[in-house]
Amino acid sequence: MAAQVTAKQRDRLLAVAFVAVAAGVAGVLVLALTASGGPGMLGDLEIYQGAISYGLSGQPLYDWVYIHPTVHGLGFTYPPFAALVLSWLVPLPILAAKVIWTLLTFVVIAACINLLVRRVGSDSRVGQSPSPARQIAWTAGLAVPVMFTYPFLHNLVVGQVSLFVIALALFDHQLPRRWQGVLVGLASAIKLTPLVFVPYYLITRQWRQAGMAVGTFAAATGLAFMVLPQASIIYWTDKLWQTSRVGRTDSTVNKSLLGALARLLPDGSATTIIWLVVAVAIAVLAYWQAARSYRSQDLVGATLMVGALSVAVSPISWPHHQLWLVLLACWWLLQRGRLPSILGLVLFAIFFGYAWFDDYTTLSGLLAIGVELPALAVLVGLGFGARPGQRLATDLVRP
Repeated sequence: MAAQVTAKQRDRLLAVAFVAVAAGVAGVLVLALTASGGPGMLGDLEIYQGAISYGLSGQPLYDWVYIHPTVHGLGFTYPPFAALVLSWLVPLPILAAKVIWTLLTFVVIAACINLLVRRVGSDSRVGQSPSPARQIAWTAGLAVPVMFTYPFLHNLVVGQVSLFVIALALFDHQLPRRWQGVLVGLASAIKLTPLVFVPYYLITRQWRQAGMAVGTFAAATGLAFMVLPQASIIYWTDKLWQTSRVGRTDSTVNKSLLGALARLLPDGSATTIIWLVVAVAIAVLAYWQAARSYRSQDLVGATLMVGALSVAVSPISWPHHQLWLVLLACWWLLQRGRLPSILGLVLFAIFFGYAWFDDYTTLSGLLAIGVELPALAVLVGLGFGARPGQRLATDLVRP
């Protein structure tokens, strides 16, 4: 009689199998992208290293320009504190920096998915108190489709810091309560968009977290002023307000709501006014959804809602910023029920269509629809919330 496979043995076999598949996919992606990348592969990483090296040598940090056969005029666009955080890149040979950065990218996305798997709850497909092997299996299994989404591929190809900033905000609530808000503050000092978490803290009366986030942001910014005073003055008084340095608002690669409006409406102040009205409405919806999740002790869901808001209201949101929505798709697929499964698959389908992310000069037909779907995906996320179809504890409380 054949020996029966126990549940633990099955989980271990699945874990090994999924990890092997995920590692194989990662290896193939790296080989394929390296073979076809040529000059400019991990170009953003080259910008970080070149500009920071230039700035630390006493030259103007924001005057350094990236030289590339097809792209011109790109430079360092983040606050000076980001230069301090990334200064470890300067002494490394560029090949070593790219290898380390790429490995960290895969490790961090796996860590983010694993956090979702561990925190989704007993009403999930993972099951109550899942074994370590089952957690690994789900993490590796979800990592495979995530690696094929354009937001992740874009982050990987250009060598972006966005994933690391997202991870800081996502893991903040994992800190001891007295330190919560610190990682959000650090993320905000590196890239300003995580500041959208401060109103969320205030709305949900997390006064200590709000204070820690603002205090950490101020301390990090102050440290940058001491180390890079000239760059700090230039950034906060001049470069911050030059949005053209980041890119064209109407570029089809820009997946913010302002980008969609800029492509659909004629230029002018009316478009800006419409965007401001839409942004306020979206912010109200996002903070309401986040507050519902928080009151139901779903801290990951609340974080994902605020992260999705940062994609929606930022004037420019490149594809790698939309990793927040890819993680939301994973969060939905981890939940039981038909609705979250369908919604998760819809988001994945949108982000698999990476041909739509090219910078097209003319749009028509299906292409015109496809270009805007990723920008509108955030409305799906915020409209249905972190736990679609499930009545949260706060909905059962009578006013």
